[in-house]
Amino acid sequence: MKKIILICALILAIWNYFEEQKPTPENRSGLLSYFVQSVKGTVVQKKPEFHCDGRVYCAQMKSRAEAEFFLEFCPGTYLDDNNNGIPCENDSRF
Repeated sequence: MKKIILICALILAIWNYFEEQKPTPENRSGLLSYFVQSVKGTVVQKKPEFHCDGRVYCAQMKSRAEAEFFLEFCPGTYLDDNNNGIPCENDSRF
């Protein structure tokens, strides 16, 4: 009987230790935070830095990041002439 009580106490102590060590949203960072939140189904989307506003050509883009956003989220763009997923790869500005 003493062994059972000792084992239960040990399991309870280990359980409490790991409960205290759980990361909170405040101390998570980067990819780990995204993974943990996405597993829970509560991914918080960051406000997009860009928005679709009718621009469709590389010459109208101000940065590579902007071109990547437009290629992924805005329909009807002409940013990837060889369909390899890299926008404006021949634009020397980027």
